[in-house]
Amino acid sequence: MQNNQEKNNSKTLLYFIIAILLLLNVGLAYLWQTGNTKQEALTVSNNELTAELTGKEEALMQAQLLIDQYRADSLTLAENNKTISAELVAKKNEIMKLVARIKSDTKLSQSTIEELNTQLLDLRNRIAELEKENSELVARNEELKEEVSTLNTENDALAKQGRVLKSFAERLQSADLKIETLKKKWLTGKETGTVRAKDVEAFRISFSIADNNFAQPGERTIYVKITSPEGVTMSKGNEGGTFDYLDKSSRYTYKVSTVFESEAKVVPATIWKPVQNLTSGQYSIELYCEGYRMGSAILNLL
Repeated sequence: MQNNQEKNNSKTLLYFIIAILLLLNVGLAYLWQTGNTKQEALTVSNNELTAELTGKEEALMQAQLLIDQYRADSLTLAENNKTISAELVAKKNEIMKLVARIKSDTKLSQSTIEELNTQLLDLRNRIAELEKENSELVARNEELKEEVSTLNTENDALAKQGRVLKSFAERLQSADLKIETLKKKWLTGKETGTVRAKDVEAFRISFSIADNNFAQPGERTIYVKITSPEGVTMSKGNEGGTFDYLDKSSRYTYKVSTVFESEAKVVPATIWKPVQNLTSGQYSIELYCEGYRMGSAILNLL
């Protein structure tokens, strides 16, 4: 009897222990399931937060790139004396305000990011139009630079030509250049003309200066160059010397000075006597002033 009672007590204890274990398993299963649900919710929340932060960073990066591009295009337009439209300026200001708001807002809503992305897309399209306009301006500027370069080259050529023409216009020209070869009559001692080389005792050279309103008034030195048939510049004593002509040194026979006042002027005739006997042939008489030739004449002696 006592054994049966002990057996019953043992069974009751065993059932009690089994019930407690079952309850513990159910409790642990519930806790595990609850933990998994919370973990999944936390993972979803973390993923959403990560996506939100990624969207925020991406939007801010795109906004900064567009604003930098906007500033660069603004400088390009300014260099070409053009201004960005008020509409584009307003859109840029809206984006900058929205960017400032996003940076300062720790609890950023998806709608705010979407608003920024919408405005960024609009600004990107407008900037694309602006860049097209800029590229057209750059191309036009290149054309204008080429045109200006061509014009400058032409202007330089015209200026050079103008200086050359002015230099030619300022040159004095001789007129009525006359050369007489003289000898003295042995009976009367009076001078008379001759064309026989061996009889020539002197040259009488006379000329006038043509009027020139382009030439500067003032004193002029005129070099007289008499060349013999042998091609030698005739000179005597200290009368002769050299002057510059065509970047070279050339000899002259004698020189005269006169004051020119724009109007035509007769230069007093000069007498020049050679020291050697003349030979038959062709003599040339040339007048030079300030590095250019004023006039010339040919004289043939028998």
